Amino acid sequence: MKSFYTIPIFVIISFMVLGSGCSSSNDVPIVDTHIHLYDTTRDGGVPWPPESDTVLYRPILPPDFAQVCEENGITATVIVEASNLLADNQWILDLVKEEPDRYIGLVGSLEVGTPDFGANLKTLSSDPRFVGIRIRDKPRGANYFNDAVWRDLKVLSDLDQTLDVLMANFSLEEVDRIAQRLPDLKILINHAAGANIDGKPVDLQWAQALAMAADNPNVHCKVSGLFQQSHLQPSPTNLAFYKPVLDELWNVFGEDRLIYGSNWPVTLRGGSYASYKSIVLEFLEPKGATAKRKILADNAYQFYGLK
Repeated sequence: MKSFYTIPIFVIISFMVLGSGCSSSNDVPIVDTHIHLYDTTRDGGVPWPPESDTVLYRPILPPDFAQVCEENGITATVIVEASNLLADNQWILDLVKEEPDRYIGLVGSLEVGTPDFGANLKTLSSDPRFVGIRIRDKPRGANYFNDAVWRDLKVLSDLDQTLDVLMANFSLEEVDRIAQRLPDLKILINHAAGANIDGKPVDLQWAQALAMAADNPNVHCKVSGLFQQSHLQPSPTNLAFYKPVLDELWNVFGEDRLIYGSNWPVTLRGGSYASYKSIVLEFLEPKGATAKRKILADNAYQFYGLK
């Protein structure tokens, strides 16, 4: 039997890494900046997903993501709150409080332009894991950007909190507008900037709007939601199908302003987590080790202000 002191040091270190948090079988750490957790069995149910969604309508909780971590070498994650209920922000923070190394941040859900926004943001952001909010709906449509909204976005910026933007109801022109008005506000466009991914050359109008938004140094983009932006179930698993859009994102944001995310468990509508991750890794491989590490991990820590 070998004594402890004769075991090679790299073996000891490997054992220690694999025994804590999410293990990583990759040559660089991977931080997934876009997952959702929820419990459909809670009293009152959940605002999302709807019961009609046969793929997603079931409890999606930490043990489920732990399995994803172990199978795919995910080092840590940032949760994005998918509920519009104020109390659900704290529910998430409490749900994962025993796993701070795995769940390093929460992008919350607070409606901007409301009387209590500032007070609620200050309360939640007292927890260092609360890193910002996501906007996804426009209650007033074309009249969304009123004085109260700009006031609250300024509060967000002043508190050094971040803004995720779901492109379903927002445009790249609006991202550009926010970025120019609030140049100190860190903005992260979700889901490949809302691109329509069809395997063909990118839409020129989208590309022009993307370049305009990217001209603002405070605007970043998530390499997330590729499966859902393909609008196909199952989604293609070959890089060539997604490459025109990924190339455009790379061209305008470069290695410093792209950030990895999956949109799990929504990815399950299109395919497995492993197949999603493999597309992104295959795209990044020729970019070099530095760019790969930035996009998979370092940029996330820097953008969200995480240790």
